[in-house]
Amino acid sequence: MKSSFDFVLYLLAIAVIIGGAFGVYDAVVCPTVTRPGTGVAPDTAEPWYRPSHLPTGRILRVVIIGADDRDGEVGRSDTLMVASINPSLKKVAFLSIPRDLRVHIPGHGLDKINAAFAEGGHELTIATVRELLDEDTDYYVKVNFEGFVKVVDTLGGIDITVPDIEGPRTNGVHRGINYDDNWGNLHIALKPGRQHLNGKQALGFVRYRKSNVYRTRSGAKYRVEIGDLERAANQQMFIREIVRQKLRVSQSWRLLKAGSQIMKYVETDIGWLEAVDIFNIIRGVTPSEIYCATVPMGGRMRNGIWYGELHERAFHKELSTIQDHLYGRVRTDCPVAVYNGCGKAGIASQAAGVLRQYGFEDVTTDNAQDFGHKRTSIEYHGDTRAIAKRAADAMGCGKIVAGNGEEEQSRLEITIGDDFQPSG
Repeated sequence: MKSSFDFVLYLLAIAVIIGGAFGVYDAVVCPTVTRPGTGVAPDTAEPWYRPSHLPTGRILRVVIIGADDRDGEVGRSDTLMVASINPSLKKVAFLSIPRDLRVHIPGHGLDKINAAFAEGGHELTIATVRELLDEDTDYYVKVNFEGFVKVVDTLGGIDITVPDIEGPRTNGVHRGINYDDNWGNLHIALKPGRQHLNGKQALGFVRYRKSNVYRTRSGAKYRVEIGDLERAANQQMFIREIVRQKLRVSQSWRLLKAGSQIMKYVETDIGWLEAVDIFNIIRGVTPSEIYCATVPMGGRMRNGIWYGELHERAFHKELSTIQDHLYGRVRTDCPVAVYNGCGKAGIASQAAGVLRQYGFEDVTTDNAQDFGHKRTSIEYHGDTRAIAKRAADAMGCGKIVAGNGEEEQSRLEITIGDDFQPSG
């Protein structure tokens, strides 16, 4: 019996294939893409120049499909992912689409998105994804995960920080993640903390959904379970580590070997030359330039079947965030509180006006608790450090500091000091 698939497995598959293509192509067909001995990019007229074979001037989108293919049976795509790539800025975004999400499948009505593969294979799956995103796509990859363990081992394993998921429910015993399923041949036993995982351990890490059954001190049975978003966070961590640790030229020989091992599990319309170009892009992407997200949804029962229900407003906001990341744009949609900290009449309103000129809309003003601030401070909360930097650039001053605690609410608190000099 084959187990369920996770989008992280598909990313690994495409990565090693692209890496394998790069290893052969770069070493045999085109050993240099820079002026020999200089490291300088060649002129397009020179003989060793190799132009890109990818569409230019736009975002590339790859639909990655994990299909539960079985001999003599019609499979279903267990999980979908869309990888979006900006070649010029070397930015990547991964959007995971939960398998239970209720969507419109062209020609078949409303159903879970994983039914699209059973009804029409990768063609209908791609059409469904395009309708959901209201965007065209360029390529697809359909993969089975049977070669996952061997591929990870060939790549030399992976270093991962395993979260202590079961610890809070086991009276403080730091268990990490554990699960045994003899029927499904799944055995997970990972202690929390940073460690090196082999192929089997890595497979368990990305597949973990629930623990074994435990008993409380009173003897009551309970089980630790995680939701799709928590599991996606683990998978996204794995993605970042794969990119950081393995997708580099020094790993080409391993990538080539791993690629040859997993080829029989993959179907794709990415050509050989396109694969080389994609790998050249991906190997230059730093972990900080990778954005991972999951389609936001709730859930409800319909005729006894559980469906994921799309949160449309949050979904469109997520798509906008992805676009901002890919194009290097900085958000300005978080609340900003501007405080007069130097006592100059109207200074907070003047600063707020400058911020609004730079795209900030949700800006309020007030007085600080005291007027003794010599230097403007910009305190950021949540994931807003980049926004704080934009605010500092707009005002021409400001020391950026992190807010206390680990608040999830995104906001800025700006206290204006004597150093703020409004123009005009």
